[in-house]
Amino acid sequence: MPKYTVIYNEDAGKNDNKSIAERFQQAAKRLKRSTTLKATSSRQEALDCVVDHIDQLDTVITIGGDGSINTVFSAFFKAKKSVKVGIIPGGTVNNFAKALEIPQDEEAAFDTILNGHPLAVDLTHTEDRAIISSLTLGTLADMARHVGQDEKKKWGPLIYLSKGIRQLIAKKSYQIKVSTADGDHVYRTRFLLATTTNSVGGFTNFDTSASPADGKIHLVILKHFSFMRLLGYLSYFLTGRFRDIKDVDQLTAQEVEISAVDSHLKVETRIDGDPSDQLPIKLGVEQGFVQVMVPK
Repeated sequence: MPKYTVIYNEDAGKNDNKSIAERFQQAAKRLKRSTTLKATSSRQEALDCVVDHIDQLDTVITIGGDGSINTVFSAFFKAKKSVKVGIIPGGTVNNFAKALEIPQDEEAAFDTILNGHPLAVDLTHTEDRAIISSLTLGTLADMARHVGQDEKKKWGPLIYLSKGIRQLIAKKSYQIKVSTADGDHVYRTRFLLATTTNSVGGFTNFDTSASPADGKIHLVILKHFSFMRLLGYLSYFLTGRFRDIKDVDQLTAQEVEISAVDSHLKVETRIDGDPSDQLPIKLGVEQGFVQVMVPK
């Protein structure tokens, strides 16, 4: 009989996480399944909770968006062990949940956890944390930094397009080196995106070749920027046809190292919308490392 541990952030602004956790507990109780609720006040507390109790856990339930899922997957990476995961989407964008077709509706998400089936998905990571949806640098990283929670709630994915266009026009370029098993690739770029799924910024057609279970890191690099082609970039972004743009390079790999050509240059990255390490950064994939409950 499955046993559930619901980990939720009780201090994440104006949320209803405790009530959601309690409603899930009642839904599981009707099936005579036990549920433990664990309230945390920080990412580190949640991460430590999973790592310290990994051998006693059966199924971990996370409430929230990509950042909340990232905390659980990062704990698995640190523990070098995983358990089954159930997701109750509570973020604004929910790239990972959408890629797995996990319902955004609360009751349907409960049913997926209680009556769905486990799907083995990859754990993509840096040297110390997981990547659930994406790693960005340049324009896309700046875009995420300038999008507030209130804006995300009000405008949803559209706010990313608006901010992205502004940053793309104003942002300077970086000279970076991308190293894979196929060799070194040097670019002067305004943005780089490493993604694990087909969904970026809430748009599920961004890269239809990407899957959470394909064992690959998918990279999109803007090699050349043309203001005259800005509307074209937007169209390709919405329709997932980036590979058709001559200004864009696409790479896939199981291991990637990204560095600045000028080692003294500080280039910041963001992972799943949150601040991460500066370059250089190494990425890898543990294929099929985690089982996530998905609809039948």
